[in-house]
Amino acid sequence: MGALPRVVIVGLGPAGPDLLTAGTLAVIDAIPVQLLRTRRHPAASALPTAADFDARYAAATSFEEVYSGIVEAVVAAAVEHGEVLYAVPGSPVVAERAVELLVTDERVDVEVLPALSFLDLAWARLRVDPVALGARLVDGRRFAVEAAGERGPLLVGQCDRPHVLSDIKLALDDGPEVVVLQRLGLPDESVRTVAWDDLDREV
Repeated sequence: MGALPRVVIVGLGPAGPDLLTAGTLAVIDAIPVQLLRTRRHPAASALPTAADFDARYAAATSFEEVYSGIVEAVVAAAVEHGEVLYAVPGSPVVAERAVELLVTDERVDVEVLPALSFLDLAWARLRVDPVALGARLVDGRRFAVEAAGERGPLLVGQCDRPHVLSDIKLALDDGPEVVVLQRLGLPDESVRTVAWDDLDREV
């Protein structure tokens, strides 16, 4: 039996191409067949000829449908070409459902290269050590469940839609002031404090 088709997964980091790792740049140069989860990322410019999956987000009825479709497309491309590069925003091991599915897919041999994530920039901007502070990351889309009964500092990610912020605000009657971090690592990055009641109005 021959070798399995190969998928090399890289992260594009949390901001522009200047935060790409040397390892990521090397495989971008080495693997000609390239696939991007989304071109809506500042570092996507490092893969100008890569195919992207942006159209799937508009056509699908759920994120799970999007990600399972991406997996099938990536596997099919790997089978056809023998080896493909699949690039995702941030780190491939932080909040990347398609990557979770690919690493357990027995049809392909998967290599995941480490990358900088938004978490690294968030902790730097907040000037905290998350381990010493006991901070916990929760998904904004599941805030009511994941934050229930939690004490201590939370970093809430995946807040990419106005309704997500509204749901977070409504999950607590009277929440604390929050530090809002946006576009970290880009020239127009923003770090500011917002009152809980204004969360979905000011952000």
